[in-house]
Amino acid sequence: MPRLATFVPTPLRPFARSVRNFLRPAAPQTSDLPLAEEDRIYQIASTPSQFLTEPGAATNIAVTLHNPSPQCWSGIGRCPVSVRATWLTNRKQPIPHTPSEGLVPVIPSGGQATFPLPVKAPTNLGHYLVRLDVVQDGMPFPAPAGRPLLLDAQVTGAAAADIDYHKVYATADLARDFWTVVGPSTREEFDRLSQVKLQHLIDLGLTPDSHLLDVGCGTGQVAVSAEKFLSDRGSYFGTDLGEEAVAFCKKTYRRPNFGFAVNGMTTLPDPGRKFDLACLFSVFTHTYPDETVLLLAEIRKLLAPGGRIFADVFTSPLVDRYSGNRGAVELNREHFLRLVALTGLSADVHVSGEWKDYGRREFFVFRPLGP
Repeated sequence: MPRLATFVPTPLRPFARSVRNFLRPAAPQTSDLPLAEEDRIYQIASTPSQFLTEPGAATNIAVTLHNPSPQCWSGIGRCPVSVRATWLTNRKQPIPHTPSEGLVPVIPSGGQATFPLPVKAPTNLGHYLVRLDVVQDGMPFPAPAGRPLLLDAQVTGAAAADIDYHKVYATADLARDFWTVVGPSTREEFDRLSQVKLQHLIDLGLTPDSHLLDVGCGTGQVAVSAEKFLSDRGSYFGTDLGEEAVAFCKKTYRRPNFGFAVNGMTTLPDPGRKFDLACLFSVFTHTYPDETVLLLAEIRKLLAPGGRIFADVFTSPLVDRYSGNRGAVELNREHFLRLVALTGLSADVHVSGEWKDYGRREFFVFRPLGP
């Protein structure tokens, strides 16, 4: 096949060559051979150095990559160059999560380029580190000064998925269905869990003559079993954020030694008595740590001598302090226990079970450390 230059008139060939030479650097360049060890050097930056994302969501990170080597880099060819994002725990431990990779654009010797690197978050809430490496043939380049770039990333619940308990109760038809609003899908499951919760309290020393405080009483999952268990010498007092839930309980559980009132997020009404046992089922799993400890301090003031508090929380080693929203709040266990100690309470695990991949659902018994 004749060369294209043969079709160019002789007087125009110098001009055609200058056009060709001008356009040639813009042509795609490829990485077809592995780089020599001395050419596998780089400088990398990311903006921002920390980011917030949702579980399993894809996020683009702006990466600026500088090529100080004498060779051209490219994400095109038989040996493309890419940037790899690897998720680690906040203690730099690997997790079973597939790394993300993005091919680099053409970066000539001494040049740099900024490009989006797509990363997909793990499905577990928590605080993570994302390690960025430059890679060719599956092998990362040696990190500058032995220190790879680490980004701070928090995987937390979507704001749109947050729970507005006032709206939940205001839109529920409690006369027709009072169980779904507090979790169970059937009335039978509501009654079964009621007995399970009562048994937990009995195991902790609840007697028919005890005085019981139920914070976050909902539509009465503890009250329905306590109504049959407590004697006339005992008493029950339930509180909840939802005015509709409290009104429902007042109409449904009408023993004279039973009372109900609306509480605030971190405040409780004064029932005019002290309690042997306070329970909070699935309350601290939906409150933020500062709200949790304020509630604990409030309840501590309502305990009779020897009184105890029983409550469950979600804990996860992937979380620095807390993560999530009111749909599910996960706590760092050590941080949570330090906050509890500030309220003058001790904390002992009563029951602990798995919660998702890394976390646990732990039921604690809290006791005053002193008067």
